[in-house]
Amino acid sequence: MRHLILLAILGVIPIAWTNKAFSQQQDLPTGWQTQCFGRMQYDMPSRQARFNQDSEPPALYTDSQPTPNIWYGEYGRDPLHPEKVLVEISVSRNVSLDFLKRDTTYFRPSRGEAQQRVIQRELDDIKARKIALLSDQSQEADDLYSALRDQERALEQAYQHIGKVSTDIIWVSEAIEMFKAEGRDSTQLEAKLAELLIEDAKYPTDDLFEQEYFVDLQRPNALGISGPFDFSAKLWENGRIYTFQFGMEHGKPRSEQASLEPAALDFLSRFRSRAEHEIPDEPGVCIPFGFIADSGHEPFDFGYGWRPAGNRSIVYRIDQPASKELISMQLERLVPNPYPSMLSITNVGPDAVNFGYRQGTLVGIRTQARNRENPEQFIPETYHLVAEASARGPVPSVSMEFKTNREGGEFPPFDQAEAEFKRILQSFRPIPGIARLMNEETQSANEADESDD
Repeated sequence: MRHLILLAILGVIPIAWTNKAFSQQQDLPTGWQTQCFGRMQYDMPSRQARFNQDSEPPALYTDSQPTPNIWYGEYGRDPLHPEKVLVEISVSRNVSLDFLKRDTTYFRPSRGEAQQRVIQRELDDIKARKIALLSDQSQEADDLYSALRDQERALEQAYQHIGKVSTDIIWVSEAIEMFKAEGRDSTQLEAKLAELLIEDAKYPTDDLFEQEYFVDLQRPNALGISGPFDFSAKLWENGRIYTFQFGMEHGKPRSEQASLEPAALDFLSRFRSRAEHEIPDEPGVCIPFGFIADSGHEPFDFGYGWRPAGNRSIVYRIDQPASKELISMQLERLVPNPYPSMLSITNVGPDAVNFGYRQGTLVGIRTQARNRENPEQFIPETYHLVAEASARGPVPSVSMEFKTNREGGEFPPFDQAEAEFKRILQSFRPIPGIARLMNEETQSANEADESDD
């Protein structure tokens, strides 16, 4: 329906598919490179890529803060709840293996959280009892209300205390390991840990805690935890930390351990890291520095935006399924320019564009502002281009953006940039495994039509 509305707004002919073979190979121009994202691969100039392959690799992240992620996406469907995402995926910056240990310090079944859940249930019960007493004006009700309030304050203090004890246990345990590794005396720290563990034992855990446990993921440098309603995993491969959160989508029905854990383990068995320019041969879906082998029909929602290395004046973005940027831009173009004396706006398209093996639509906006101090002087033009093509078979709809700004760095004049952008779009094609799958499905459909005739 969204595409029908879009076509009505754009006033262009419906998207048509070309007759090119899905597996058509592109001639790679000098200075260009091939990358894959989602179920497609594409070519683009090396100088426009996030990391220029002719330059030194990005330095390892060495900050003391949590490891930053360069990408986030969603994949699959929960086994019991089709409206819920199976897994949320994030990919870190380039880091050493030591960062996995640091990032998994709190990545464990949480005894403290289980203890706090017990107290929280008591707090909820006290709150309900206090509300019920509000309508009773007797002295006995006042006395009971006051006693409940005292209990509530004591429980709140215990709740905070449990959190501190849990954190201190982790910190002291790490300090003991560090002292031993450095050959230092850890006797006092070990005595402190013993005191903390005695204090921790005073507080009961709930039944859910008994359902949380570590899972052997059958791969090095990996850690998995199964819980009653979720499953979490982290692994370090090829210089990056990959984090997977299963069953975590808020506002949706809770996942169930009995079905979620097998689905999570199946997914992890199909995931692997990959080099930036490696194009997997089997059916599946590419993420930045990773690949998920699948049947070719699992749903996903991936977007990836980047600035070329060393140039903050250019922004690229690819989305599968397509973003709403094209239709948003077209609606914005319907609004008159409120400052025609200060800003020149030129609309581009809508134009039919060759989006690889299929036809898509391209729209854009060119803007040029006048110098406030010298109205006769124009500031260099900026522009924003968006192209989109609809889905076909296992390949979802796809959109790509290219826009410029004046934050620093150079960008080419519009005509040159538009020609290069169209050449990138023309290079889009399914990754090899998906291309074979599409050819097989097309052949099967043709054979079925022939048999019907």
